[in-house]
Amino acid sequence: MDQSGNGAVKRTLSIILIFIFIFITCSREKKLTVTFWHVMGGPLGRRLEEMIVEFNTLHPEGEIKPAHMGSYDALAQKLMGAVASNSPPVIAQMYESWTDQFFKAGVLYPLTEFVERDTSFHIEDFYPVFIDDNTYDSILVTLPFNKSVPVFYYNADILKAYGIDSFPQNWIAFRKTCETVKQSGIWPTSWPIDVWYFSTMLHQAGGRLYDEKTRQPLFNSTYGVEVLEYIVSLVRDSLFYLNPGFQRQDEFLSGNVAMIPASIVSWAFMKEKPPFKMEVAPFPSGVIKATVIAGTNIGMFKKPTQEQKKLAWEFIKWFLMPENQIRWTEASFYLPTRRSTTELEAFKKFIEENPGYDKVVEQLDVAKTEPKVKEWFTGRIYLNEVLEEAVRLQRTPKEALDNAAQRLLIETQ
Repeated sequence: MDQSGNGAVKRTLSIILIFIFIFITCSREKKLTVTFWHVMGGPLGRRLEEMIVEFNTLHPEGEIKPAHMGSYDALAQKLMGAVASNSPPVIAQMYESWTDQFFKAGVLYPLTEFVERDTSFHIEDFYPVFIDDNTYDSILVTLPFNKSVPVFYYNADILKAYGIDSFPQNWIAFRKTCETVKQSGIWPTSWPIDVWYFSTMLHQAGGRLYDEKTRQPLFNSTYGVEVLEYIVSLVRDSLFYLNPGFQRQDEFLSGNVAMIPASIVSWAFMKEKPPFKMEVAPFPSGVIKATVIAGTNIGMFKKPTQEQKKLAWEFIKWFLMPENQIRWTEASFYLPTRRSTTELEAFKKFIEENPGYDKVVEQLDVAKTEPKVKEWFTGRIYLNEVLEEAVRLQRTPKEALDNAAQRLLIETQ
C-alpha cells in the first residue's frame, strides 16, 4: 500500500476515534445530575453525604450532586444570585421567608405536584406543624428537611445538690430554681440573644410574632412586653449571663453555668463531653403549652428538566422515609418529621440511649412556626437587634419592641 493509502487509513481511524470520544463524552453528559445546595457540616454533613452516596448507588441512572454552601447567610445570597441569573440548583435547603419570596416570584416547583400523584408517599403521616410550615396559599410548596425545637440542657448534679430533682416545669419555677442555684456561686443560666427563644415564650404567653394577612407586627403586644420584662428581670438580678454564640455551651460543659437553652441538635455535639450528669428537658411552659420549630425545608426550582425533577423527588421521598429519618436523627438529633418514625425499633433504642428525647418529640403536637412571609426576613433582624438593646438595659422592653415594630411597618409600607 502506498503512502497515500496509509494516510487514508490513518484519517479514517482518526475519524472513528473522534466519534468514539464524542459518543463516550455525550453518554457521560446524558447522565442526570441533580444539584443540591446545603449547609450541613461536621457529623451532620458526613451522614448526609453517606446517605447521598447510598441513594446514588440505588439510582445509577442519575446522581445527586451535593454542594456545601458554608453557612445559611452564604446559601441565601447564592440562591438569590442564582435565581436572579436564572441558574438555580435543582433542589436546596431554604427558610420559610426565602420560600415565600421564591414562590411569589414563580421560580419554585411546588412539591404537591409529586405528592398528589405518588401513592407511595403518605403525607398524612407527617406531623401537622410540618405540613403547615411548608404550605403557602393552600399549596404544599416544600417539605421538611432539618427541623428542631429549643430545649434546656442542665447540670443535674448541681440541681440535685440543692434538692431539685427535676427541671422546672414553668417559668415561675424556673426563676425560683435560678435563685436557688445562685447560692452555689455559679451562673444559674446563660443565653444568647435569640428570637427563637423569645418567640417560644411569646406563644406560651398567648401572643404571636406577626399577622401574615394584615402584615402587622404583633410581638410588641402586652404579651411580648411581659416576656421580655421577665428575661430582663433575670439579667438585672444576676441570674442570667448574656453569652454570645456557642460560648455558653463551653461555659456549661466547664461547669460554670447550670442551665442553658439551645437547639435539640446541640445534644449530638455535647452528649459525650460533660464531666457531670447532663440531662435535657423541653422549655418550661407558660399559660399555654407551645414551642416554635426551627430549621430549613427542602425546595425544588422550576427551571430544571422534568427528568431532573423526577430524580430529585425520588431523593426527597427516599430521605423522608421513616427508616432513613431515624438514621438522620441518630447522627444529627434533628427531629423525626413523621409519626411512623417513632414506631420503629431503631427509634425506641435511640430513646433508651438518650433519655428525654421522646419528651422533646411530644412537643411537636403543640409546635408553632415563625412567620412564613418574606417580610419576616427583615422583621427578624429588627427584633433581634432590639432584644439585645433591652437585655443590655439600653431601652425598656416596651420601647425596644415598639421600635422594632415601627421599623418593620416602615419597611413594608
